[in-house]
Amino acid sequence: MDYFYDGQIRRYVTQFMRIFIGFKTETGDGTQSTVPVMYGDLTKQVANIIRENSENKMPTVPRMACYITGLELDNTRLSDASFVSKLNIRERDYSINEQGNAVYSGSQGAAYTVERLMPTPFTLSMKCDIWTSNTDQKLQLLEQILVLFNPSLEIQTTDNYIDWTSLSAIYLNNISFTSRSIPAGTEQDIDVCSIDFTMPIYLTSPAKVKKLGIVQTIIANIFTEQGDVEDLTTLVYNENEAKAQEIVPAIDYGVLMLKANNGQPYDYNVTLVDRTDVVQSLSKLGIELKVGDDVDWETILNVQSGYTPGAKIYFKQPTGFEMVGTFAINPADPNTLVVTFDQDTIPTNTLIDSNINGVDARGTIDAIIDPFSFNPVERWNGAENIPLGTRYLMLETIGDPNNADGPDGWKGPDGSTQTSFVLRENDIVEWDGTAWRPVFVAASTLQVTYVTNLRTGIQYKWENEQWLKSFEGEYAPGFWRFDMNPL
Repeated sequence: MDYFYDGQIRRYVTQFMRIFIGFKTETGDGTQSTVPVMYGDLTKQVANIIRENSENKMPTVPRMACYITGLELDNTRLSDASFVSKLNIRERDYSINEQGNAVYSGSQGAAYTVERLMPTPFTLSMKCDIWTSNTDQKLQLLEQILVLFNPSLEIQTTDNYIDWTSLSAIYLNNISFTSRSIPAGTEQDIDVCSIDFTMPIYLTSPAKVKKLGIVQTIIANIFTEQGDVEDLTTLVYNENEAKAQEIVPAIDYGVLMLKANNGQPYDYNVTLVDRTDVVQSLSKLGIELKVGDDVDWETILNVQSGYTPGAKIYFKQPTGFEMVGTFAINPADPNTLVVTFDQDTIPTNTLIDSNINGVDARGTIDAIIDPFSFNPVERWNGAENIPLGTRYLMLETIGDPNNADGPDGWKGPDGSTQTSFVLRENDIVEWDGTAWRPVFVAASTLQVTYVTNLRTGIQYKWENEQWLKSFEGEYAPGFWRFDMNPL
């Protein structure tokens, strides 16, 4: 094996010594002083260094010294030495900006496989010597230290996510209260109180890190079990039943995602769409309904090695950006997956207010209405009661640009405040207290615009001269995926 050194025992000793940093003693006049901590046996090596190899210089007290007294193999914790743990790691993609800082995106970056070898268990024995000049100093330090161990104290040597040996515990075993004998001789040695500790630790060899290739999504395997290329008709029409069983069902199915009606703003229902299912659009705003047999999600997750709490699901957008969320099977409906999206992966509302020529901070509407069947004056029992700033998305055009004639429910309070009257299809209008003014003019807006309907919680986007749901709807196979082992 090539040379390697990771300072594993050193990290355990360092964490042990940090426990005793910061303790203080107080003198009779109320002065407090911090007790220093150092590594080594105070009675010999360290004391000699402090005295600078001179018998005429007395070392200062109080002090504490920590050192190793033993290291033994722990046979009771031995496991299979040939075991190898494999962990798949996926990083978030990032780029370095002009300031030299990492800016993370929502897409996946580099992927790795880490192979960890079974570590070897040991018992590390440590001792802490408390060096004091009188009993009162010793009692002050002991009272502060001993309350931490009941009977142990947990430590962590690293914050590395994949280090499975980072956690350990320190157990207090024995206390030797004094190093003096009674009666004392003519020489007054400095009193030393020794406390013995043990730590169950692991020593591990280096892990093997493999960087994965660029393949992130597999639609179907094009090879047979013998290594031959499949017939094209088999791949396209799934005529081979055996092959259909081999393909992971979650990849071979599309899904339909719709807003969940549970009052949670980021929850969505996801159902599987079989090849024989039909997704029908019920209106110009893209309200969709699946027609076909339902498929149990538990069957799909079992093929994906089973459901893991905290597992992620991804939905790829046309721009290449992936929305991500956690998921769980609806206990009341096993055919429905409830997905809770991460808020920072949902598109941000970007409604442009035509009157201020900028991005509107609100970015929402109160409802989507048909102006011929909805009367705001009747809805609010008078124009004077319409809340200021109420917004509606218009499904039809009403009024005449050449005169003020039009439905009375959409005019000003007295019907005579406007010299012309027209509210156009796909525009967003807002009540300013006297009339309805457009805050979004569809005919003159070319950029993609996102807006959320407060009544339903559904987000829409203006694109290609039409309003569509921003991300809800049908996702074909290959445009969604699971991650059962998220970071």
